[in-house]
Amino acid sequence: MKKKVIIIFGVLVVLAIAWMGYVSVKELNRKKAIEHAQNDLSQLLNQLGQSVDHIAPLTILVFFNSGCEHCQWEMQEINKHIDQFAKHQLLLVSFEPEQKAATFLNQYGLSDFYLKSTPERVMAAFTGGVPQTLIYRNGRLKKHFKGEVKIEAITDVLRQ
Repeated sequence: MKKKVIIIFGVLVVLAIAWMGYVSVKELNRKKAIEHAQNDLSQLLNQLGQSVDHIAPLTILVFFNSGCEHCQWEMQEINKHIDQFAKHQLLLVSFEPEQKAATFLNQYGLSDFYLKSTPERVMAAFTGGVPQTLIYRNGRLKKHFKGEVKIEAITDVLRQ
């Protein structure tokens, strides 16, 4: 009887480990696919449900959430230095409902840069936390900042 219990327990442990491995590999593959899609601005915009008529030579895309203190700081900094972004395309995207995101951006005078999408599409296009800043040159990813980033770091990349 003890032998059967030990065998059953062993099989359950092996199954649990196999399941965790499967889930981990699946998540890694999902993250790789997202990162691959983020390398090409056209592909990312299509995934967000946007038409790709024109891509500026330099595009800054910021993934944000209105409840995030780091995002609030970053939007405040972008607003203070908006003149440094005038020659470039600035896109701001959030997984929050449109009204909430637009109201948040309006507080910082940035609502004109809001990229409308659905929460499902945004969550499928990004992995990890907010804020994230992606800078594209001619539609190809040049730099990806994860977390709060100083304006100077962004403008340094834009000057390169």
